[in-house]
Amino acid sequence: MAKRYLVLGTGIAGLSAAREIRGQDPEAEVLLIGAEPDSPYLRPLLSKTDFRRLQRQKILIEEERWYEENRISLMKGCAVAAIDPKQHLVTLSDGRNLSYDKCIYALGADCYVPPIPGREKAGVLTLRTIGDFHKLKKHSFTAEEAVLIGGGVIGIEMAWELRQLGIRCTILEAMPRLMARQLDEESAAVLQERIIAAGCGCCTGAEIIEITGEDKADGVLLADGRRFPADIVILSAGVRPVIGPARDAGLVCDRGVVTDTALFTSDPDILAAGDCIQCGGPNPGLWNYARISGETAGYNAVHPEKAKTFEAGSFPLIMSAMGMGLYASGNTGETENVTAVRKRRPNTADPGAFRVNQNARGEETFEKRFYQDGKLCGAVLIGDISGMAEIPDEW
Repeated sequence: MAKRYLVLGTGIAGLSAAREIRGQDPEAEVLLIGAEPDSPYLRPLLSKTDFRRLQRQKILIEEERWYEENRISLMKGCAVAAIDPKQHLVTLSDGRNLSYDKCIYALGADCYVPPIPGREKAGVLTLRTIGDFHKLKKHSFTAEEAVLIGGGVIGIEMAWELRQLGIRCTILEAMPRLMARQLDEESAAVLQERIIAAGCGCCTGAEIIEITGEDKADGVLLADGRRFPADIVILSAGVRPVIGPARDAGLVCDRGVVTDTALFTSDPDILAAGDCIQCGGPNPGLWNYARISGETAGYNAVHPEKAKTFEAGSFPLIMSAMGMGLYASGNTGETENVTAVRKRRPNTADPGAFRVNQNARGEETFEKRFYQDGKLCGAVLIGDISGMAEIPDEW
């Protein structure tokens, strides 16, 4: 009898798991279940695309007929209400119960909304889904000023897209520097300089005490008394793994759904993948991490007796915004054992050889390479990042 696999979540982790299951078990019944009304799409493009030109069809990972051709039942608009590991049942928000032989939990993450007074006001937005994108698009037609709370990749990319629409933008980052997990102090300072040069405001060490306004947001107030006016306030303060259904089902959870190195949860018939998992080190919340974990979980669901170890590897940070590229990989912090060599050079490469979203790369490229015991262990490139091809994929 053919086995039934339920894949919960239609992000890249879930889609990758479903694709791998179909490849490993041609006779299996595969159901791919997601709360969003859209088919799996390229989520990273939401913050990298002109807010007034995005087309749904352009960002779909697979065309609709692909699911039929591969006999994967795509169930959209179906949230997971409960999981019963003992009965091998998943209950959906519409009351349907679905049985499974193996289940892949890949429900991803939601935007973290910090407890800032005023966060419930109209005009306070997040960007995680296509639905969020269209809310932001609607607000952008009349907005003149925007404040982005959070100086990570998505916040910076959104600020750039809005700035190109003529909206004045300010990025507020609570940490002393931008991208503190990926960049050293010097590199972060160069990034901040480039953001300001591109016409956006940028304030680090920002202690936000309130989003001001009556029913609608009209600004952001800091503890030092500064106030930044805003028609739109965008919260881009990271994500939180969706662990509710897993925790309620009795699966071991901590910051995420805890798995072993083969991505099995505390229940042998439930595996997990993507932004929701806690597997060894920190979950970077990156596309390739989710994709590879999905593929591994799908394979191991079919072949538990010869399960593969999930090898996350090192995933570089690549960003395109402010008319430049940013690449960071490996150990990018100077210590007693790690030294750095930095270089600034003009951008002389053929513009056709490497383009960052068809934007200019600026007049200067900043490079910083980190060495431990004489061996390259990390690198940061800002400006023309075509040199990333010379940097190892693994450290």
